[in-house]
Amino acid sequence: MYTQYLGQYLFNTNLISASQLCELLSLAESTRVKLGVLAINNNFMTASQVDEVHELQRTMDRRFGEIAITKGYLTQPQVDSLLSQQDSRHLSLSQAIVDKGYLTLTQLETALNQFKQDTQVTTEQLQAIQSGNLDEIVYLFLDFPEDDVPQFYYDYVALFLKNIIRFLGERPILAWPQSLSKTTDGWFVSQQAIGNHTVSTGIILSDTVLVDLASRFSQETLTHVDELAKDSVSEFLNLHNGIFLINVSDKGFELDLQPPTIIPHAEQCIGYRIPIDISSGRIELVLAID
Repeated sequence: MYTQYLGQYLFNTNLISASQLCELLSLAESTRVKLGVLAINNNFMTASQVDEVHELQRTMDRRFGEIAITKGYLTQPQVDSLLSQQDSRHLSLSQAIVDKGYLTLTQLETALNQFKQDTQVTTEQLQAIQSGNLDEIVYLFLDFPEDDVPQFYYDYVALFLKNIIRFLGERPILAWPQSLSKTTDGWFVSQQAIGNHTVSTGIILSDTVLVDLASRFSQETLTHVDELAKDSVSEFLNLHNGIFLINVSDKGFELDLQPPTIIPHAEQCIGYRIPIDISSGRIELVLAID
């Protein structure tokens, strides 16, 4: 999950494109992190020092750690610590970025430092990201107003991400929530739950993403937007909302779920629009509580 979180940050700050991010996330699965990237991430070495060691490796048959110790950049305990981290997957995205040449080591060093500064991630939160704890991650990304039933929103988004993983077999990437425009660009699947609150939910998605989501959920090979595709996407939202309402029924939310609807676009949306990227494109989660 750390790779997705860091990747989304790099995308949000325009350091990599959406297509590069999708490519890198696939490459990261088989990428082994090298000591140089690990040393930069641990603040043991600077990018220029790592580059210097790499250049020296071109002229001598010695390992990175041996040269770094000789140059006084690392100690043996630090090398041992870095070696123990090589099996960790959370920095594989950083290594893939350097391997593909999308960022230099210096640019990566700057980006990692800025990432830590901007997100102000604590040790506990970083561990949550690395372990894939979505309940913690939504608090890092989202900032709902305190007077707007915030716990409900955080719980809803976290469960939605879990259900994308569970029912679609995807790796969702959460982006910052946006203010809603008056109209949507793409299909709008919506559903309300009515009771002591009115909860309006929905997802906005393009033809391509709709067909991909429907194919994954229905486990059928679909090629275009038809009634089966629309029904499958509607059922995914209905299933998610049903699970969520069961979860919150003991928290004072007595709600009856209404049938979902799907239209080519909506003239008016109310609430928050939360972008979530999957491999085929973007889903925008719409959420509002009256």
